[in-house]
Amino acid sequence: MSVYTILKNKDVRRILSSYDIGTLQSFRGISEGITNTNYFINTSSGKYVLTIFEDIKKSKVTKYLKLMNFFSSDGLCSPEIMSTKTGDILTLVKNKPCSIMKKLSGKTVENTSNQLCKSLGGLIGKFHISGMKLKTNISNSRDIVWVEKTINKIKNHITSDQLKLLKHSHRIFEKLFNLDLPYGVIHSDLFRDNVLASKNKVTGIIDYYYSFNGPLIYELAVIANDWCINKDGTIHQGKFTNLISSYNSIREINKKEMKYMNNAMVAAALRFYLSRLTDMIFPKVGEITHIKDPNIFENILLKRIEQK
Repeated sequence: MSVYTILKNKDVRRILSSYDIGTLQSFRGISEGITNTNYFINTSSGKYVLTIFEDIKKSKVTKYLKLMNFFSSDGLCSPEIMSTKTGDILTLVKNKPCSIMKKLSGKTVENTSNQLCKSLGGLIGKFHISGMKLKTNISNSRDIVWVEKTINKIKNHITSDQLKLLKHSHRIFEKLFNLDLPYGVIHSDLFRDNVLASKNKVTGIIDYYYSFNGPLIYELAVIANDWCINKDGTIHQGKFTNLISSYNSIREINKKEMKYMNNAMVAAALRFYLSRLTDMIFPKVGEITHIKDPNIFENILLKRIEQK
């Protein structure tokens, strides 16, 4: 989360006037993350998070918010989106769509553990099974077309070795998304800063804004690359085993999925390496912004390719 759109007290009060969630007591910007503007808001009725969508079309935002409400109603640690007095889940601030959701309990995960990986694995298994009931189809905003466009955009700003790495990983990415693998709705951005936990138990999943219908193992690959790694970028086998075995107890991963698990981790690493390179080369302007180090994912990407 970051702050690109600056809100004053009067702006927040104006937004809250469209809702029946009490009067403003305090608010502050949230610095973590990189895509949207976010504020914590305390009102006389409770604690909330206000999100201003900087780069997502209103039609797609609506899909994401309905998705969050669906999983919330299914008891899957997803935030409840608040409706306005007229029943809308979106409103406008400074000509940008925004929403308000209930703040979930717990804190973002700083350090993972075997137990936390086990807790997340089981929850994501339930998440995927629940998502199979959905008839919605959400396209991937970070698909092969995006990969190719992004490589072309940054190729003159990176080294020849980096470009070679991107082109090699691109082929693996393309192959993965052309395989006949189990598909469903996936969150696809379950980094530690998008998961809340308390006492080694996951209590919340937030920021669904990269969700799409995709290979279920891609979800696990994204998680593994952030939750189940050693300091040198290699896979921490204990954490990975806990993640997979707990997930398997809910939805069994088939042999073909396991065969291509490392390919999925390469594809996931490529996506985040590209995103971070782009943010570093072409930084956004904002009051509070957070750019993540692309070198971390360059190393992870190299380690996954070595595993193949």
